[in-house]
Amino acid sequence: MDNIHSLIERVDRDSDLDKLRLDIANTVAAGLVDSRDSFGYWEKAHFARAISALAWNVSISRRQATSWLKLCLASLELAYTPKEKRYEDYTPRCEPIEALTFEDLAADVRTLGGKI
Repeated sequence: MDNIHSLIERVDRDSDLDKLRLDIANTVAAGLVDSRDSFGYWEKAHFARAISALAWNVSISRRQATSWLKLCLASLELAYTPKEKRYEDYTPRCEPIEALTFEDLAADVRTLGGKI
């Protein structure tokens, strides 16, 4: 979690956004591996959102935009919410998220440069 907080602090002050993006991708990859044994709906939803937000940031034409990076890191932080502090039934479950696998998300984060 400290690593996520340090990345959050870097978002608006780091001049090398490519390095920051790679560090974020590697943090997402490490989080996926850490969560592999308890990879439920909560983890799928938040890791998928983090990966998607990072991908949007990488693909937009305004390279210095950071809002997608902030969403990525917020989602990553939520993925680590302890089970006893979650309210997982706040919304109906979505079948496409249920269908996601660790391997699906690992492949996506590899595409963004994360090492798994």
